[in-house]
Amino acid sequence: MKKELSNQKSIYIHMDNVINNVVTSGITFCDFMQVVPAPPENILLIKHHFKDTSYNAHTAFHYLESNDLKQLKQAPLIKFNNFCWVDFEDIELVNQLSPQEVAELLYLAHTGRHLRSPFYYKLQNNFVYLTKKDGRYNKVYYRNMNHFYVVLSQAITRKTEEIVHEKSFLMPNRRKGVALPPSDLLKKMMKYFKEGACISFAHAEKSRTQLRVPVGIEFDEDLSELEDSPEELVYNEVVAELVYDLRRSEWDYIEK
Repeated sequence: MKKELSNQKSIYIHMDNVINNVVTSGITFCDFMQVVPAPPENILLIKHHFKDTSYNAHTAFHYLESNDLKQLKQAPLIKFNNFCWVDFEDIELVNQLSPQEVAELLYLAHTGRHLRSPFYYKLQNNFVYLTKKDGRYNKVYYRNMNHFYVVLSQAITRKTEEIVHEKSFLMPNRRKGVALPPSDLLKKMMKYFKEGACISFAHAEKSRTQLRVPVGIEFDEDLSELEDSPEELVYNEVVAELVYDLRRSEWDYIEK
């Protein structure tokens, strides 16, 4: 499992702005937790494989608090498979959830779809995080969609560093950090994200001065195919490029 995820080079995005969710591949829970604004302080685990958790008798869900979340970066990757949660502000508010709301959360975890709004007044949650195979096929509801672009920026930077530093492991002191692409620049791709797009690091071209990353659309297969296959999806049209200037450490976006 760890090898399969680490070998994935590209990032796939399919966005639904109506209900504020994004299906992605190539973005991990660690990417999310490292940079997301207003990170969750507590999470209600509606599907998981963790042993060291707290138990809420009212909902029969387990949960993790802020100190527990800090330890997740050390957890084996397999722990993030079948990993579904919602954040919450206070456990006393969890105790006020109705049987109907508990049933809705169970439905979310089981099907990956919402019955009503996935944002609960009692929980004051900003996110719903649903994955069967973390980093390979994730679905996240964002109360504020601007937060997604911050997470995407982190994932793009990580993928770029893998390419830029590919042959510099023998000279670690010469490594130069990669700048985060601005959210406003990434939002220029929103129209493609709505249909499904690939930021294709698998086909990136690197010269001495630039890294050019194509943005592809029109797939022969559905994004959900990634759950069961380690292969990259094939896109049929390149519509834009993300360009990183290696000398100036600056990003640009060019439409085809």
